[in-house]
Amino acid sequence: MRIKAAPLLLLLAITVSGCDTAPGKPEGTNSSPGLSTVSGVATKPAAGATIYLYRPGEDLRGPPFTTIGPLGSDGSYSVDLPAGDYIFLVRQRENGEDAGPLVEGDLKSDPHTLKVTPGQPVTLDLAAYIKEGNLKENFGAKMTNDTGVSGVIHNAEGNPVEGVRVHAYDHVQMSERPKYVSARTGPDGRYDLGLTGGGTYYICARDKYGGPPKVGDLYGRYDKGTVEPSSVIIKKGEKKKDVDITVHMVW
Repeated sequence: MRIKAAPLLLLLAITVSGCDTAPGKPEGTNSSPGLSTVSGVATKPAAGATIYLYRPGEDLRGPPFTTIGPLGSDGSYSVDLPAGDYIFLVRQRENGEDAGPLVEGDLKSDPHTLKVTPGQPVTLDLAAYIKEGNLKENFGAKMTNDTGVSGVIHNAEGNPVEGVRVHAYDHVQMSERPKYVSARTGPDGRYDLGLTGGGTYYICARDKYGGPPKVGDLYGRYDKGTVEPSSVIIKKGEKKKDVDITVHMVW
C-alpha cells in the first residue's frame, strides 16, 4: 500500500479472526455468531488517537459506523464487527474535539477499505501522518474568487469575536451538513466565505463544528429579527458584504 511521506508515521496492524465476541466487549468474552474480531497495535505516538470506521458510500466527514479509541498508551485495541466492507481512518485532532475539519498539525490517515469475513484472518497496515498546511478551509468543490459573503461576527455587546467559523446551508432547518465553512475569524471578527456559485443560503456562526450546539458553545445565526433564519440570496459573481452575525453562549 502506498504510504504518504510525512514527518510522523503511525503504523496500524489490524488482524481479523473468527472470534465470536460482541463489539466493544473485553477480550475473552463470548457473543453472537457471525462476528469477527478486529485487533492490532498502533505504534506510538498513537496514544489518544481514534480509529473511525465507515461503511462504503457513507460520507467520511459525517458520523461513523463506529469508532475505536481513544487508543491507550500502548496503542492496542480490539473490536468485533459483523461481516462486510469497512473503511478505516485514523484521526487525532490537536484541539481534542471529536468532529470538525482537520487542520495543520492534526494526525490523519488515508482511507482504506477492509473486507471482514468470519473465520478468514486478514492483516491491514495503515500509515498516518501529520497534516501539513491548511489550504482548503472550505468543504466541497474548489471555491471561486468572485462569489461569496463577508461580514463581522460580534457578541451582544457589539465587540468582535475571534475564533468562530461561518457555516452556510441551503436548507432553512440548518440541520444537515453545511455546504461551506469559512476560516476562523481573527481578532477583528471578520470572515470571508467563498462559494462555488449563487443561490439561497442560510448562515450561522459557531466556534465548534459538528452536531447541534452544546452548553458553553458560541452560536448565532443571521436573521433580521425573524423567528426563522433569514435567507441570503447571492448571485454568481456577487460578493455580498456586511452580513454580520451576533453570537451568544449557549446555556
